[in-house]
Amino acid sequence: MKSDIILPSRTMDFIKLVFSHSLGLLIAILLLGCRHDESKIRIGVSVPRTTTPTYTLIREKMVELGQKEKHNVEIIWNGVKDQKPNKNHIALEKQRIEEMFNLGIKALILKPLDPKSAYAIVREAKRRNPPVPVISLDQMITGVSTYGHITVNEVKLGEQAAKYLIDQTNGKGKVLVLEGPIGIPSLRNIAIGVYNVLYAYEQIGIHTRVSPLNEQSASSITDQVLRDYAKNIQAILAVDSCLSVGAIQAVKLHGMTDLILTVGVGASQVACQLIIDGQHDAEVDLQPAERGREAFKAAMSAIDQQPFDFDQQLQNGEIMTKTKFGFSRIITKTNYTLVENMWPDLFKNRNAAR
Repeated sequence: MKSDIILPSRTMDFIKLVFSHSLGLLIAILLLGCRHDESKIRIGVSVPRTTTPTYTLIREKMVELGQKEKHNVEIIWNGVKDQKPNKNHIALEKQRIEEMFNLGIKALILKPLDPKSAYAIVREAKRRNPPVPVISLDQMITGVSTYGHITVNEVKLGEQAAKYLIDQTNGKGKVLVLEGPIGIPSLRNIAIGVYNVLYAYEQIGIHTRVSPLNEQSASSITDQVLRDYAKNIQAILAVDSCLSVGAIQAVKLHGMTDLILTVGVGASQVACQLIIDGQHDAEVDLQPAERGREAFKAAMSAIDQQPFDFDQQLQNGEIMTKTKFGFSRIITKTNYTLVENMWPDLFKNRNAAR
């Protein structure tokens, strides 16, 4: 027996109404899921490569500070060369930053692949509504005004290394200064800082050598200097950690580890290991985590429309750029534990033995 159920017209209208509202609610939920969360403060960061320890530490510090903020702060990080080695990285950099803009970042921290082509990125940031303030990191963006610039004071790094050397030698003796290759401005600036200090001491004799940026060359050059001057060298100052490591190899070969003071700039993992082992005297640590702190602080100030807290204005083409310098410090046998966050592998066995 066939049974047909016919619903009253009012019941049908009610069902249609419920279905219509449910569908509308579902669409609204889907749309909200596609939009970025307006309650978050997003800060974009773009650097050439995150895999270098410097930028790993900067990222970790910024994420840590973002989590401590009373606001909901999210760090959107882009290491342009991290995973796509064969791509057009300039185009990829612009694409990724465009994606950050579309996610609603409130500030952009940028170490550009090319300081000249980055002009277009800054221009696009200024066109946004509202405009996105740009803070350059370690590499100034050529010829364009930004909210501010954060970097290390390279001349001061050289001065710190040289002052330590002077303190340890009482301003006397013959010093071998290992400079880096010609054409690298950062290393040249460090060398300028070294000479700013050493030239003030009449009883310091300076022997300068230019070395390619590798340990083998630095070792060979140091070995030759020790032979030429019958080992009459009291100290060696290298403008980069890899050069100090190479110099130490030559010093050890001549059996003079305890007789020659060695100082480097950079605090690389190998150089810090040599300090721990008692084969190296000191390294200047650039403290990348502190630059991460300064970058985060600058981004939040820019978002709050506060003035940039700068140390100095540096020439940038025809304009002056407000610049904040990160902190640096001397690492020696007495305080090497300060680099544990930067080089945890050096402390694994030591911590396990405690």
